[in-house]
Amino acid sequence: MKNIAQERALRVLSDEQLVDLFHAGGHRARAVYSELARRHRPDLLRRCRARLGNTADAEEAVQESLLRAYRGLLRFRRDACLRTWLFAIVDNQCNTLYVRRARSMLSDHLRALITLHEEPPRDPGDEEVPEQHSLVHEALAKLPNPSRDVLMLRFYRDLSLEEIAVTLGIGLSAAKMRLYRAMAEFKVKYPDALSQGAV
Repeated sequence: MKNIAQERALRVLSDEQLVDLFHAGGHRARAVYSELARRHRPDLLRRCRARLGNTADAEEAVQESLLRAYRGLLRFRRDACLRTWLFAIVDNQCNTLYVRRARSMLSDHLRALITLHEEPPRDPGDEEVPEQHSLVHEALAKLPNPSRDVLMLRFYRDLSLEEIAVTLGIGLSAAKMRLYRAMAEFKVKYPDALSQGAV
């Protein structure tokens, strides 16, 4: 009965008041965070579902994001409202999930990488296309993680350089440099492009 009364008392408080209570610590901190999570979880789930395209991945992203938020809430400085802060966490988690999944599978979106080398168009019925996919996959697998990640974010997730910078926590100029370096590394690792004189 006491827990029910406590939950009702917390539900009438604003996000700012709940964050104050959480920062104060004590035995109520877990209950306070549970209320914040309950309050924002539906919107976070909708956001992740829209970005990831399915409920299972969205649930995973939200779960991990709420865990990260719990660990980081004491460092929350209120430069933005709590909702904006939580959305930034889930957006980064969605991008991380895309990169992790893309490392283990070859997507049709990765064919966009081939256009980096101005490859001559092929006949749609060309039997070498699967082999070409394999070459792209092999080339990506040989790249260091930072290079592979930035290529995935740019060509698989179709993020802008500004979005890549935010996702990776680096400056815009650093994001540009990392992308161009990764593209150069990919050209070296992609033997089909080399053999056609595309670089």
